[in-house]
Amino acid sequence: MGWLLADKTLCLFEVDLKGAATPACAARLAVEPRMLDAATWAVQRSTSHIPDRHFFPARFARGEQFWTAQQADKILSYCWVTQEPVEIGEIRCIMHPRGDEVYLYDAFTFAEYRGQNLYPALLQRILDFSREQGLRRALIFVLSDNTASIRGVQKAGFREFQRVTYRNILGFARYAYRPQLNASAGVDLLPA
Repeated sequence: MGWLLADKTLCLFEVDLKGAATPACAARLAVEPRMLDAATWAVQRSTSHIPDRHFFPARFARGEQFWTAQQADKILSYCWVTQEPVEIGEIRCIMHPRGDEVYLYDAFTFAEYRGQNLYPALLQRILDFSREQGLRRALIFVLSDNTASIRGVQKAGFREFQRVTYRNILGFARYAYRPQLNASAGVDLLPA
């Protein structure tokens, strides 16, 4: 039924990595942020609790980064980071980061660890790393009804710059962008 009728709004957030760093948002638990690649993922212990782990080999093959907040080798929170095109299934588009941009997506904190600032602290570590790599802009998108995630990205220093509403009625898709931005200020989203 989802392909016949859909109405979703995605909030687009950004951080100017050339600007001043935001005040630190520390996790309330002692965790270690780690970026995993295919080799370190292969030897990572305690991964059976991650439901979408079957996607990981393809993402690693595309050069994506898998950032985690870990405690005693257990992943409590994670986020994927890419500079490659990636599908945004909620609005049936492909996000194409520009050469000086990084896109953060598919973030998750396990229920028993929510409310501990793991998510915003992990995002800030990713932003610091991206800044060190000389990137200009970091992007993350959140569905408008996901208030907990919106709070987390705002704590990490992201600011909302645009909303994209996707409507699909009987297979006819429409997109509305608020506010309308010029090409250099917006993002490169193409229909999937």
